[in-house]
Order: sequence, then C-alpha cells, then structure tokens
Amino acid sequence: MSYICLMVNKNGAVAAADSRESFWNLAHMDWRRKCFSLPGQKLIWACCGPTVRLGVDFFRAAQLIFRGKGTVEKQLERIGNLVAKVTAVPIPGGDVSGVFCLLAAAWEKDGFTVWNMSVPEGKPVIKTRRLERGEAVSLHAGAWHRSMPPLSAQSLAHLTYEDLERKAEERVALAIEMDAQRKKNDRKYHPSIGGRVRVCGIRVHR
Repeated sequence: MSYICLMVNKNGAVAAADSRESFWNLAHMDWRRKCFSLPGQKLIWACCGPTVRLGVDFFRAAQLIFRGKGTVEKQLERIGNLVAKVTAVPIPGGDVSGVFCLLAAAWEKDGFTVWNMSVPEGKPVIKTRRLERGEAVSLHAGAWHRSMPPLSAQSLAHLTYEDLERKAEERVALAIEMDAQRKKNDRKYHPSIGGRVRVCGIRVHR
C-alpha cells in the first residue's frame, strides 16, 4: 500500500513517499517513484495504492495528465476517472486493487491549495482546500497512517521550508520502520513499505 504524506505551511509545500512496489505474488521491488513535481506549474503530488493494472501505469498517467491543459481539479477528475474505470474491470482469481490515493499542492496567486483524492470502487472522491494566511496542513495516506503518532498541523505552521522537508522525510522513515518492526514480530507478514524516501517540494520566496 505504501505511505505518502503532504505537509504545507506559509514557507512551502513538501510531499514525501517510500519507494516500495508490491506485486500479486508477494514479491516487491524498491524502485517506484511516488512523489513528483512540476516546478513550472508550482505543483507537487504523491500517490499510492495500485500502480499498474491491465497494463495501465497510474503513476505515469497522472504525470502525463498533470502536464496537460486544464485546472488541477479537472486533471484530478481525469486521473480519478481513469483509475476507477480500469480497476472496475474484474481480474481472474479475484485480485483486489486496493484504494488509489493522491495528495497534491499548488501555489496559486498568493497561497496554497491542497487536494486529497481517493479512488475506492466507483467514483473518485476529491477534497479541495484553500489554505488561509498562516495556516498549515498535514495530509497522509497509505498503510500505517492511522497507527502512527499524531502530528498536528499547528506544529508545522512556523517551520522553515528545510524543517518541513525534514519532518516529511522523518514521517515516511517512521512508517518504514514500523512496517519493518511488524515483519520482525510476524514472519508471515508481507512488508508493504520500504526502500528509499523521496521528497518533492515547492519553496515559497517572499
């Protein structure tokens, strides 16, 4: 399932993710890039959940769609509808795709807008939030995010951009550590988080 997070305050926005990709036969590779940036559009995002299904690479498709024309909302709708359409196709053997999640942030005019999209079975659910001046936000998706120590948005409000990067990286590293610890305690458990931590960000210059 992976673990991704998005942290935003007045100084910038940072997305971070692990790099593990798991396969139907319980094998895994620590090679998958899950967070991305388009500096020219001041846009970052991270995604997790099913990566490839029926030959469609959802992460690659998201990159291509975000590079196209249209608002972020419309682009997210296109990505979500594509994922929903492909994952709705039954797979022999009853393979379950899981929930696709995408967190995004963009600097628009004089502030950040953040998006939280999930694509369970059926229509994608997209939540949009425009940050008020001085406000911070912390969004998380994937395995372990409900079991990890709480992290309040208020604690991020006054961090420098560098500290925001460090905090996001530490959060993903903690999820990887928790997953590895569970594997030590349960040999039958298949670890779904791991590999290198990747960070993408938008620094705000004032």
